[in-house]
Order: sequence, then C-alpha cells, then structure tokens
Amino acid sequence: MRASKIREFNVVRKDARKVEVLFGYAYPSTYRTGMTSLATHLFYSILNDRKDTSCERYFRYDVPSPCHSMESSRPLKDNQVVGFSLTYEEDIVNLIQMLELGGIPALAADRSESDPIVLVGGPVPSSNPEPYVDFVDAFAIGEGDIVIHKIIDSVAGTDSRTAALEQLAQTDGLYVPRAMPSEVRRLIISDLDALFHPTAQIVPEVAEGDKLEPVFGKSLLVEATRGCGHSCKFCLVGHVCRPWRTRSLNRLEEIITKGLAETPVHKVSLISSSLGSSEGFEELAAWIVDQGYQLSVPSLRADSVSKGFLSSLAKGEQRTLTIAPETGSPELRRSTGKALSDEDIEHTVKLAAESGFNALKLYFIIGLPGESEQDVAAIPMLVSRLGKLASMRITVSVNPFVPKAQTKWEREAQAPIEVIRSRVRIIEKGLHGVPHAYVEPLDPRNARIQAALSIGDRSLGKAILIAARHPGYGGWRKAQRDSGIPLLSMANEQRGQQGDLPWAFIKS
Repeated sequence: MRASKIREFNVVRKDARKVEVLFGYAYPSTYRTGMTSLATHLFYSILNDRKDTSCERYFRYDVPSPCHSMESSRPLKDNQVVGFSLTYEEDIVNLIQMLELGGIPALAADRSESDPIVLVGGPVPSSNPEPYVDFVDAFAIGEGDIVIHKIIDSVAGTDSRTAALEQLAQTDGLYVPRAMPSEVRRLIISDLDALFHPTAQIVPEVAEGDKLEPVFGKSLLVEATRGCGHSCKFCLVGHVCRPWRTRSLNRLEEIITKGLAETPVHKVSLISSSLGSSEGFEELAAWIVDQGYQLSVPSLRADSVSKGFLSSLAKGEQRTLTIAPETGSPELRRSTGKALSDEDIEHTVKLAAESGFNALKLYFIIGLPGESEQDVAAIPMLVSRLGKLASMRITVSVNPFVPKAQTKWEREAQAPIEVIRSRVRIIEKGLHGVPHAYVEPLDPRNARIQAALSIGDRSLGKAILIAARHPGYGGWRKAQRDSGIPLLSMANEQRGQQGDLPWAFIKS
C-alpha cells in the first residue's frame, strides 16, 4: 500500500521500531471533515510530542486507504491503540467499516491479545456510549486531553492487552464496558490556559475549493473557548461541556503568534460556541486582522455581536454571518432556553450588512416540543423581514429536533416524519418569492437515525452492525427489519419522567 499522495505540511513521521506505543488516530468520515476538527490536531500533537509514542492518522473517505495511515501506510491493526473521535452518531457505521477493512474484529468480544485496543471519545459517547458498547473496548467520557497521557502510560506500562484494559478500567473518566462500572465521571477541566494547544498544525497543500481543503480553508485553528454557558434545552454542547470557559487574551495571542510561525497559513479560525460573549474578543479580532491575517469565526449569538467585531471580521475577509435563531417565534425560542429576541437578530443582521457581509446563514429547528404550525410559519416571516433589512444571500438551514441524552429535553419525543415533512413545506411555501433565500432541509430520515442512536441502549448493537454492512438508508431499514428493533420510530414516544435512562451512570 502506497503512502498518501496528499502533500501536507507539519506531518510527523517516526521510526516505529524506536517507540513503545503505536497509536492510530482515526476519524470515521472524510479527510476534509477530519482535518477541520481541532481534536485531530490536538491529539496528533500531544501524542507525537511524547518520545515513546508514534501517532498516525486514518480517515474513512477521500484517502488512498481507510485502513492504512496517511504518514507511512501503517496498517490500522498494527497499532496498539486505535482511537476514534465520534462527533456524529451516524459515523458509527464508518467506524465499524474501518475496523473490518483493517482486519480488526468489529465486536469487542471477538478481539484477541494481538488486536488493538479500540478507544472512542468525543461528544457522542460522552453523552451516551451505550448503543456502541459492542464495538468499543474503552470510552473517554468528557474532555479526552485530560486523560490521554494516562491511557498511553497504561498501555506502555503493561505487558498485555488484557492488563492494559484492566488498568484503563481503574482510570477516572474512562468507561471500559467489560468492567461493568456502576458510575463513570465525565471529565471537565476548569483552566483552559493550563491545557496544551497545538501550534504546528497539519495543512494540506491543495487548491482553494478542493474537496480535500478543510471547511474553514487553510487556517490555524484556535480554540478560544470551550463549552457553552446558555444550556438551551435541546443542545448537547451546552450540557456535556459545561461550564463555559475561555482562554485568556494573553494566552490566545501566544498561541496565535507561535502557531502562525509554525503553520504555513495566513488565516486564523477561532473555535468557540459563544465567542461574542467573551470580554476582549473585539480587541483580539482587531489585533489579528491589523497584522494582515484573514479571520473566520463560527456561528455567533445575535445578542453579543458588536459593530467593531463585525468590522474586523469583514476586514479579515469573512463575508458570511452565521447565527442560530432556532425558531421564528420568540415565545417558542424562550421555551427552548434561548433568550434571543427578534430585535437582537434584526439588529445584528443590519450591522453585518453595514460592515460588508454579503451572505447570511440561519439555523432553525422544527418539531420542537410544544411547537405549533404558527410557530413554523413564523420562520419564513422572520427571514422575509431580514431580507428586507439587508440585501444578502440567505441560506435557511432547517433541522428536525433530535432528543439528545444528557440534555433537558432528553425524554421528549421526536415528531413523526410526516409532521416534519409537512413543516418543511410550510417554510418552503412561505419563502417562495423571498429574494435570494434558499432552504437547506436535513432529510428527516437521518434525524430519526440520529435520535435512535442518541437515546438508545446497548440492544442497538445488533442493528448497528447490520447497517454498517449494508450502507445507506436501506441498510438502516434492513437493520430494523432483521433485528426486530423499531429504531426508526424509537424516539417518537416520550420517555417517562420516572426511571433511569441508559446513560444515568455517567456523572458530571
């Protein structure tokens, strides 16, 4: 198997004969998505900074092989640990496919002493790992950068796979299903300044717009904040990543200065779930663009954006403003826990237009608990008003409500697929004739799968394995039929308010 033909900067290649631990960092999706994830750069740098460890990367799609590394074509099964980052529920099928293509048994019970330890972290298992226990030897629950060194020390310090798993089962923040613990604590660190941050990040040498280019383009990814302080009832990040924490401006300037010296890019992408709420970030944005660098940020809260901040973003060549009103109705918005008024949204859009933005992306959720058709009809009404305020291209992203484990609405029901489709039609009809407004609805079939995987228990393992071996939505239908598990309607009924849920053993 040949090494990757993708030319990349800041790749680390070590002699496997001169280290104790071989770690495969696997992202079960496209190369583009995986390289957009800060976690890829974070764990790659942390692990390769250790003299005793060689970390190499694997991706499911758009690489020469999903089971041979980017760095040296090292077979996936030759690693002592294969660590997956699971950010989206449906990527579990890609994870299983990568294991089987790499010659590693999909089922943890079938693995021998010669097989790698399969480790999985990320927001999905940190909220509810139970649907995936059949395939995983150990889960990192919470913020994995706190525990990664203990994992490597356990593997390096024991003489067998079994002994290493026994050691991992005793480690705070790790869930080893075979050990059947009664409680697992989710790891959260309070001081972001004390955490390592990668500065020499890998950058692919590809043309702008190439399918391999990261989502934010060739840029330095900088984690400005972590978590969220708003705790909207539907939001996973606002619950499993609490509390909201921020890096100090001095530390961020250090990271950016060092990162731009070590990474061949001219753009900084600030990663944050609530950046505008941070004191001093208007000055940080101005500091970045005044040095001649481009700047991009993710979705912003409409009630925390200043004219100066938006002006710096425009100067940094960001032209699309992304905000998440969630609903068109202020009353329904308040019921979700999102204290955001229509006036806040309209004011921010007006400021963005004045600052030079030419595109607006809006995120909405339909099928929310307590939602009426009038609430849905309020979405195109809000978009129409925004279109009159600013001559901008408006992308309206519409997503069905998905109940998420560990959130305030973890027991709420998901609307039937027929209801979701009818409400998408209300929005599309309401936006007909609104200039430069485009609707991007998520297929409600995918939302049903996400919901089942979010609130399910370990009985789903059989169905997941069938779906992994029969790709596409048809595979999930076959999984439901052959397993006898009604996974495609599993979330359509409200879970009772009494009794423990499958993830109750995870404690904050």
